[in-house]
Amino acid sequence: MAETEAVELQEKIWTYTQRLAILFIAFLAGLLVGLIKPLAVAPLFRPIGIQGPAGQLQEQVTQLGDRVAVLVKERDTLKSQLAILDRDKKEVERQLQDLQARTGTQAEPGTGGVVVE
Repeated sequence: MAETEAVELQEKIWTYTQRLAILFIAFLAGLLVGLIKPLAVAPLFRPIGIQGPAGQLQEQVTQLGDRVAVLVKERDTLKSQLAILDRDKKEVERQLQDLQARTGTQAEPGTGGVVVE
């Protein structure tokens, strides 16, 4: 009788161990499919347009990213132009001061720094 109970207990332990192993394998397979499927399947549907709203949003993200890049380039160009204009303005102001120092005349405040004779 003790032998049959020991065998029964062993079989129950073995059965539950098998069930736990199967559940663990199924869980890992689900994780694997969940990680691989979006990476492997999504590019297959992209050319034929079966992505739905996610595909549209991805296109919007791409377009907005391109637009941001263009705007950043324009901003940098404008900053460069502003720096050049500031440099040229300072150079012209320096030349005006040199000219005023040589001629001994001062610019009138109302004429914007230009002496009209």
